[in-house]
Amino acid sequence: MRIRTGKGLFVPTIARHILAAAACAPLLLHSVAGAADRYYYDAAPAGPMPNGQPLADAVGLRPAPWLEMVDPYAETPAAVPAQMAAAAPAIVPADPVKVETPVPATITQASVAPVDAAPVSVVPASVAPTSVAQADAAPAAVPAADAALIAAAPAAAPEAAPPAPAAPEAQDKPVAMAAIADPAQAPPVQADISASSAPVPTSIADAMTPAAVPPPGAQESLRNAIVEALKSNPEIQIALARQDDAKYGVDEARAGYMPHLDMAVAIGGEFNDPALGDITKLRRGEGIVTLSQNLWDFGTTINDIKRARADYRSAQWSTRERIEAISFDITTSYMTLLQNQKLVELAEQQITAHEKILKMVKIQNELGLTTPADVSRAKARLENVQADLLDRKSALEQARESYRRLTNHLPGIAVDLPPTASSLPMSADAAVAMIDDHSPRMAQAVEDRRSLDRQRASQTGTFFPRIGFQAQGNWKDDVQGATGVNRDARAMVTLTYSFFNGGADIAIRNRINARLREADYELDRRRREVEQDIRIDFNALEAARAKMATIDAEIGSSEKVVDLYAQQFREGRRTVFDLLDSQQILFAARANQIANNTAKMLSEYRVLQKLGGLFDLVSSGEPLPQIVMPAPRSGK
Repeated sequence: MRIRTGKGLFVPTIARHILAAAACAPLLLHSVAGAADRYYYDAAPAGPMPNGQPLADAVGLRPAPWLEMVDPYAETPAAVPAQMAAAAPAIVPADPVKVETPVPATITQASVAPVDAAPVSVVPASVAPTSVAQADAAPAAVPAADAALIAAAPAAAPEAAPPAPAAPEAQDKPVAMAAIADPAQAPPVQADISASSAPVPTSIADAMTPAAVPPPGAQESLRNAIVEALKSNPEIQIALARQDDAKYGVDEARAGYMPHLDMAVAIGGEFNDPALGDITKLRRGEGIVTLSQNLWDFGTTINDIKRARADYRSAQWSTRERIEAISFDITTSYMTLLQNQKLVELAEQQITAHEKILKMVKIQNELGLTTPADVSRAKARLENVQADLLDRKSALEQARESYRRLTNHLPGIAVDLPPTASSLPMSADAAVAMIDDHSPRMAQAVEDRRSLDRQRASQTGTFFPRIGFQAQGNWKDDVQGATGVNRDARAMVTLTYSFFNGGADIAIRNRINARLREADYELDRRRREVEQDIRIDFNALEAARAKMATIDAEIGSSEKVVDLYAQQFREGRRTVFDLLDSQQILFAARANQIANNTAKMLSEYRVLQKLGGLFDLVSSGEPLPQIVMPAPRSGK
């Protein structure tokens, strides 16, 4: 191209060339640099964990299925290995559409396996990566439908208002798959949910609206209560905001592969006193258009992207951990409500039984077989049971208020929750083996360490030169004297290298190494805590299971004693005391059975919470809807 110095159409020509280069550079250079960076750095080894296990590398953790069904930044998954398909057939979806976001594998398969059998994992041990770098490039697991978690569980009690069926073409599909099949069924984007969300109260008076009273006989939906509680919980909204922040951080990191186009225009006065010539005072003007493109940075950009992805997954797991914790709190309150509800029903049955005993004693008294004192004793015991009913009702109201404090509404009639037989591991050892693959608390720590590892790899790239491409066009008018209008352009491949910066780069790398060492021990600490909690919960669970047979046998024997004593009382061979005491023993055994069943189920739910499967169980596999709410407005 010939450079003209006179006036003409030179500036538009330069601009067209620069814009054309800007359009072509991303397509060519991004793919070349990205592929080279991946090849150069993905084979970097990583050290073992403090306990000797490659924890951060081989766990194959996946984000929560309800938080982000489609990840636009996830790397393209490779074909699923044959070993994985053979080892875990239950996690292969029937729908051929692949969702790019990796999700946690269902724990259904591991729950029915023997104790010594290997748990179903997203990444089997035979194909698990051995380093953090390989884990970043490992193939994404085939996502499982959320409903598979409790597919083998018996149906729960019918809800008052079952959810409406989905469209025929999107039925029995995950949310992301249904959205692909029918765009109308796609859930709204989180950023747009504020437009259709309920307005936030602008005053304290508006926020203190009394909780709605459910209609008589309405059943309480635990899932709906949890969803509404999540929407109004500040901790969940904070976690979701941090998740969005991390998501946009991926976009920021990806900008390192994109070309940068800058323009600068300046105009003003200029005073020029050259060594040769006259002094000039002129109006100076200039304009510069610069296009720059990164060609090769020795892994800095690709590792920045991987670091941002790890931060995003860590934020997802953090949100899921809070969802599981809140779900367990509400489930515990729900189970307490159900227990007190059953105890009230049992007390009413006890009153009915004592009324029959009183009637029997009165008949015997009229026949002269008992004394008036026996009638008085029966009446006193009936009044005692009636007082106990009042205490039970008071405890029930307290449980209802505790439930309202968590959910902001009064509950309806509590019903039995789905059993955990199909989703709970067979033993404590089997549950501990699943920690690395399913625990949200562990997964967050793993992603935090992976982020630091990518940050160290990115920092290592700063020790090498950076190669780039730069195109620049200049327009100058009376610059450094009465020179008239001058135009020039250049296109260059640049190489920049920092020889010395005071040791800052080495200090940064040492700081990252220290944080990596901290992350290693944080992983080990969290694993010990989760394992200890699971073993404690299983000990309580085994104790409750062992008591079930004893309590059932006690109830059976007490029922026989009550019937036998009633018959013997009619024959005059038993006293009123024997009859009333046998009925009281039966009542205590049934109350003990209700309390033991509640304790057993809470122990099971605690284990599922530690493994990230509690919400899936109580919601019958139905995914979580959008729960992002608009920020509260200022009271000014």
